[in-house]
Amino acid sequence: MKRVNGIPILGFGTYPLSSEEADRAIATALELGFRHVDTAQMYGNEAEVGRALARSGIARKELYIVTKVDPGNIGADRFLSSVERSIAHLDGPVDLLLIHWPPQDKHFDKAVELLVEAKDRGLTGAVGVSNFTIAMMQRAQARAGNALIANQVEFHPLLDQSRVKEEAEKLGMVLMAYCPLARGEAMKSKVIQEIGYKLKRPASEVALAWILQQNVVAIPMTTKRENAASNLRALDLVLSRADMDAITQVSHGNRRLISPPGWAPKWDS
Repeated sequence: MKRVNGIPILGFGTYPLSSEEADRAIATALELGFRHVDTAQMYGNEAEVGRALARSGIARKELYIVTKVDPGNIGADRFLSSVERSIAHLDGPVDLLLIHWPPQDKHFDKAVELLVEAKDRGLTGAVGVSNFTIAMMQRAQARAGNALIANQVEFHPLLDQSRVKEEAEKLGMVLMAYCPLARGEAMKSKVIQEIGYKLKRPASEVALAWILQQNVVAIPMTTKRENAASNLRALDLVLSRADMDAITQVSHGNRRLISPPGWAPKWDS
């Protein structure tokens, strides 16, 4: 599978999976061929993810595991110990560690420093951020000495993130798309449906292909085997320039789905 900044371009998201549902969904994803699995302290399912990975029998070096530091653990007294707990749940160092939501200004620089320290200590192979605006990416990358490789953000065909993507690339970072199908809303787009009908492919595969062809990492979640298999098939779908442009026009509607009060920054317009 193609990698961007070392990250497999298609991963398996695990929010809001828990308990046996998580075990089944992750086991199915791994069986089908997914090797990139995304979790977070906030999801409360790192232990389930760890168990599913262990039960798979797949060598850890073949897997790419991502987790994120909870906003409640961002302080200097909790940051590194929380990462150590995550590693215990996941049975080993992770491949990519992210700050889940932007820290308050007074904690911002220290949190980035601790993120880099986690990498220096061998707790993670690489580091990045999540839900950071353009200005926050610039500040964090400068503080991290250009160590950050990714910014995980809401990214789908109903939301224009082109300015954030452009700046991320200038900073040496790749965008990772959570909610890549807009919780099913992207498949309702007439433009995407018509392209899918023309290509004889499901609208979900068209939406994912639009993301992947921009060198944006996508991490869809599903509990259904047939949907997980379909998501993988999006890797083989090549959209024409005209189709890509048509979907990009849809994104200018700017339908943001995720913006929790208290955590979300003032988004770039």
